[in-house]
Amino acid sequence: MTEPPFPVPPQKPEPYECCERGCSPCIFDYYYDALERWEERLRELGVNPADYLAG
Repeated sequence: MTEPPFPVPPQKPEPYECCERGCSPCIFDYYYDALERWEERLRELGVNPADYLAG
């Protein structure tokens, strides 16, 4: 099995996956943290995250 050329972006949780009880951290907090790390890693590899998602 071959590795993808770039890391795969994190999967955004569905709205129903949040219990809406004001948890801290919320499942969406984890997602946005992971998304920031993913974007940073792509920039380190010389790729614009927006271009990667658009393409």
